[in-house]
Amino acid sequence: MVKHQPLQVYEKQVLISFVTGIYGCRWKRYQRSQDDSSRWECSWFLILCSSFLLLLFWVYFWLVARNDFDEFNWSVYNRSGEWRDETIPILTITTVGFSYVFVLMILAFFHISLGQQLNLYWLHKVGCPL
Repeated sequence: MVKHQPLQVYEKQVLISFVTGIYGCRWKRYQRSQDDSSRWECSWFLILCSSFLLLLFWVYFWLVARNDFDEFNWSVYNRSGEWRDETIPILTITTVGFSYVFVLMILAFFHISLGQQLNLYWLHKVGCPL
């Protein structure tokens, strides 16, 4: 008679799979690691933090400058000769960039709190410093 080993049962780790999947594109269990993060990944985390702080300052600047939007548009009009509202594209790009980096920061802090290795996906590395 052959004795079979029972199958190994894994507990579902939906939150860890979601966080590591979005942050580092590691959707499978075997791709995740709880090893210490490399210096390279820690430096990318610092770049992410500095990008977040820079964008936070930039958002604050444009919120304070809201009273001077007309003055900014007049300055653009005097240079180009065409009246258009140039603050809308600036505010849109700023909001999208800030939201993107903010979500990456939250995912990075989840990685740290869950004890997972920081492994930022290459596409986020290209998009983050912009």
